[in-house]
Amino acid sequence: MSNKKILRKEILNLMRNQDISQKEQYDLNLKEQLFEHNNFKQANSIAIVMSMDHEVNTIPIIEHLLNIGKKVFVPKTNYETKQMEFQRLHDLNSIAIDQKGIKYVDEETEISDDIDLIIVPGVVFNHAGYRIGYGGGYYDKYLSHYNGHTISLLYPFQIRNFDAESHDIPVDEMLTPNDIWRRVNG
Repeated sequence: MSNKKILRKEILNLMRNQDISQKEQYDLNLKEQLFEHNNFKQANSIAIVMSMDHEVNTIPIIEHLLNIGKKVFVPKTNYETKQMEFQRLHDLNSIAIDQKGIKYVDEETEISDDIDLIIVPGVVFNHAGYRIGYGGGYYDKYLSHYNGHTISLLYPFQIRNFDAESHDIPVDEMLTPNDIWRRVNG
């Protein structure tokens, strides 16, 4: 098993088994940090994943975005072609769950690449902003032609050392409950 697969498995296990009250505190802290972030405040359109139970809870973030009138986009994934695009979410009543347990918009809405900020999910991150996701490469492919700002929300234990591969695309910033990690452009 590769180093990335071992790290992914280890961190997913930690995510799934963390103390509920600690997770709720982390999620609240991350939400508050995000809401104060300049790139978040200035963005008119934001792409964000609808979280699974073990991930940072994005549903309150999405509710806030909808309430303040920002355009919200969530991933729409084609598993056959391994392509991902972002689809407009108008409300939380139009959500279904696909065969992999991923929430998606269950109606015909706008697909757009005109996105100011992407909140990029991941399982493991290194200090340079490179990430290990769930193994499909969907975000790296999308981010390879994206010119906007990227931020990831993560738990402190998700930062580990690993070597990025040539196709990996780092995020601009990582928010943890206690720190903001900014990638040095280079």
